[in-house]
Amino acid sequence: MLVLDTSAYINGQRDHLPPCTFPSVWTLVAEAIEDHRIILPREVYRELTAKDDDVAAWIKQRAHAVVEPSEEVQRQAGEIMAHFPQPGVRNAGDPFIVAEARIRAFTVTTYEGRSFSGVPTARWSRSMPGVCHHFSVACCTLPEALARLGASI
Repeated sequence: MLVLDTSAYINGQRDHLPPCTFPSVWTLVAEAIEDHRIILPREVYRELTAKDDDVAAWIKQRAHAVVEPSEEVQRQAGEIMAHFPQPGVRNAGDPFIVAEARIRAFTVTTYEGRSFSGVPTARWSRSMPGVCHHFSVACCTLPEALARLGASI
């Protein structure tokens, strides 16, 4: 049902819902990764483990759940890259995230494209929500995704 992008893990754990304060949130996310309600694309895993930090250590414990891109995901990621070239080093996984969500009819979860108050940023159309909108893929923030998973804090 969900595909979390790199920013959902990083901003979620570092800035908004730190595991030491909100352990139940990250237990819920871990359970959802285990039962495939959250898909962990290989490219997201690579981005998260590129830095040796607490987020990388947390996601490495879930390495067995990494989803390799199917041929269809690779084709669709190529189509997405053709429309939105040069995603940047930190966003190299974005086309694969959108492709996974598009094929599975899942929702992308991201912190990109909106200010903390919910106002779209100036580069919204080139950020994850804008790309999702272009390809008719649902997109939400981490708090919205947690509600979909049944979180109650």
